[in-house]
Amino acid sequence: MRTEHALLAALPALALAGCGAPHLKTLHTAEQALIGEDADILAHCIGEPLEIREVSGTSSTRLYRYSSAQSHDAEGRLLSDPAPDPERDASACVFDIRVRDGRIVSIAHDNRAGWGFGRIKRCSAVVERCVDAR
Repeated sequence: MRTEHALLAALPALALAGCGAPHLKTLHTAEQALIGEDADILAHCIGEPLEIREVSGTSSTRLYRYSSAQSHDAEGRLLSDPAPDPERDASACVFDIRVRDGRIVSIAHDNRAGWGFGRIKRCSAVVERCVDAR
């Protein structure tokens, strides 16, 4: 009887984990697929960065920042203008993509709202076209 109760208690957690697994896989696949690619691919699969800035101490490294709070075009790519509302951006999924000499060298993401309740979908939606294009 005790085993049955433990199993019933674990079912909701297992269901939530199953919902996030495809989105987590999309994030990891995109990160692996994009490393080493020409930075021009970002415009085609993600859209316009919210910000591009030089990485201090280097002349050839830039940081491209994307936010799930950005507006989208008809194809779902992100637009830099208008800038997202600061309140929405504070709880967005943000990607920092480091580009050196025109090539993607690293990708970091920060889901500022946390990972529960399907919020991972906002992160995977930013990069899913990068995976679909492969």
